[in-house]
Amino acid sequence: MLTDVRLRAASQTDYQQISELLECCGLPTEDVSDIIDSFQIALADGRVIGCAAAEGHGEAILIRSVAVELTFRDRGIASQLVEALLMQARGTEVREAYLLSTTAPAYFARWGFSLFPADQVPAKIKMSAAFQRAAQASALCMRCELT
Repeated sequence: MLTDVRLRAASQTDYQQISELLECCGLPTEDVSDIIDSFQIALADGRVIGCAAAEGHGEAILIRSVAVELTFRDRGIASQLVEALLMQARGTEVREAYLLSTTAPAYFARWGFSLFPADQVPAKIKMSAAFQRAAQASALCMRCELT
């Protein structure tokens, strides 16, 4: 049975479900509460089945915490979440997006992300706890211009 999925901005009331989803997907949860307003979530039957965040740092964002519940994967939900974040950023002063990925660099290339030297990332992004965690895990750094 195909379930209707809808996207919306996250709120503090979604914190627990987002944290549980990230944990199930092996992603960190330490600072989720601090950036909850940066998340887009996918809902099915009233529960969070997908999430992604765009952590803002001036003219740049860090795409992070992209996760979809296993039983809802391969339905384009992560793509919708990332697209929503990038569209939202394009309507602001944000000019570039960064991310770190250990498993899916080809996936993010569809939005124009390409490999980028981590040592050339703006300082505000580099200082992000999420960036530092991913860099320690030897994740590949990617960048996309949003102009």
